[in-house]
Amino acid sequence: MNHESVDNSDPLVEDVEKEPLLLKVLFMFVFYLLFLLIGYVLVAIGCVQILVRILSDSPHSELQKFGKQLGQYLAQITEYIAMSSDEKPYPFRPWPAGDKS
Repeated sequence: MNHESVDNSDPLVEDVEKEPLLLKVLFMFVFYLLFLLIGYVLVAIGCVQILVRILSDSPHSELQKFGKQLGQYLAQITEYIAMSSDEKPYPFRPWPAGDKS
């Protein structure tokens, strides 16, 4: 019987093994940029909510729901970047419902 060892030093084999990690790093970077952008959106929502509350004595319910959804989306991005979840956030899974506490 001939016992041949597999040579893992082949550059092609290394490229195939690293490709998923490199792709994950690319996705992590893109989601990080989205995370930063959403921070500005949340500040804008907060400013609008302050104005709405001044004018009507109560916050806008749809903006409250959207803010909660954004918070859950940011949590999904954080879990993906921290590698505590392999599931990519929206648009690779449904948009958060915003109904969780």
